[in-house]
Amino acid sequence: AALTVLWPPGNVWSTEDNDNSVAVRLDVGDWRAAFLGDLPAHTEEALNLGPLNLLKVGHHGSRHSTGAALLAAARPADAVISVGRNTYGHPHPDVLGRLAARNTRTWRTDQSGTITWPLP
Repeated sequence: AALTVLWPPGNVWSTEDNDNSVAVRLDVGDWRAAFLGDLPAHTEEALNLGPLNLLKVGHHGSRHSTGAALLAAARPADAVISVGRNTYGHPHPDVLGRLAARNTRTWRTDQSGTITWPLP
């Protein structure tokens, strides 16, 4: 198994806090997951994740994260959205729609509580 820090690429490079969010990938044999922190879609596209089994959706399902380009490249079978009561409208219907369009099963902490994922 390997845990790889994908982002940020080095020193803090942006004045926008979310652009500096930590993103990691977990590889266990052929099984792969990515955890995107609060990254916006324009930063996600720089990650080059490749196919994923599991995606922790960026920024609680913000409209500005988990973009179509990332989903087309990653093709996650499952996605987890860490979200609770909020005034931002997270997860945004656009993100839920993008996940549904890719037939990605979506798991939400506001609906399911703690989500535990078994590793292969």
